[in-house]
Amino acid sequence: MVLVIGATGFLGPHVLGKLLENNYRVNCLVRTDSNKSGLEKVSRSPGKEVKFSAGTLQSGDSIISAIKDADAIIYMVDLKHTQLLKNFLGAVNRTDTKRVVFISSTTVLIPIEDKIKEKKINSEKLIKKSKLDYTILRPSMIYGCPDDTNFSKMIRFIKKRGFFITFGSGDNLIQPIYVGDVASAVASVLENKKTYGKTYNLAGQKPLKYNDMIKIVKSRMDKQFKVIKLPIGLSKSLISIYGKISKNLALTPEQIERMEIDKCYSYEEAKRDFGFSPISFENGIEKLIKELDQNL
Repeated sequence: MVLVIGATGFLGPHVLGKLLENNYRVNCLVRTDSNKSGLEKVSRSPGKEVKFSAGTLQSGDSIISAIKDADAIIYMVDLKHTQLLKNFLGAVNRTDTKRVVFISSTTVLIPIEDKIKEKKINSEKLIKKSKLDYTILRPSMIYGCPDDTNFSKMIRFIKKRGFFITFGSGDNLIQPIYVGDVASAVASVLENKKTYGKTYNLAGQKPLKYNDMIKIVKSRMDKQFKVIKLPIGLSKSLISIYGKISKNLALTPEQIERMEIDKCYSYEEAKRDFGFSPISFENGIEKLIKELDQNL
């Protein structure tokens, strides 16, 4: 039995689907007030076994029973929530379960000081100090499902407004990863002992300049749109001023600053140890656009 913690996020249904495809029995740990509709839709696969257990990481005692019944665990709760991770580690250490796959992020690799980055780094340190047979997967920016907050949000904005705003020169490199490739990686490492005690970066097939990424999105959409480019300095100033008026900011000056940083990562170790082979951005964004069009 594989226990999935944090399955109600947008990555959860994809991981669940891949586990079922590989004939795993799965138990999803969910809060009583969680929206399970996406998971329930995937769990209807004929001949597959999925159960749901109620519990919360706010209380280690509430998850002990589910952990004891698990042969392996997939932990997908954002590692910025270090206290929740501590609660989980405290609970799992009271059981015989040792195998855990953790989802982290390449955020820990960005070359600037950042509070969320530091929290994730501290969480990774706790995992590495544990006595678990752990594997840490660090995906880059994940896209590919209707409720992701990256490209789905961008495409919906473009369809509604007919334009898109970019910040800076657009020459910075990015390497987003398709959600299905992350799910495949999780299933691939689950029983692979070669991955125990290791950390892997996961990223798209190759780095792209942000400007080239926009061109690819344009070529795959059935709607032409204008791209408005704003300098980084001006953008930060405008957002800082607006932030004094409104507390509902979609972006912060810090996020704007991060948009000029190259975010490209080698996944050679993942390729070597478990055959990681991500699809191209062209193929991934085409799949996403088609899915969004079908859901209109």
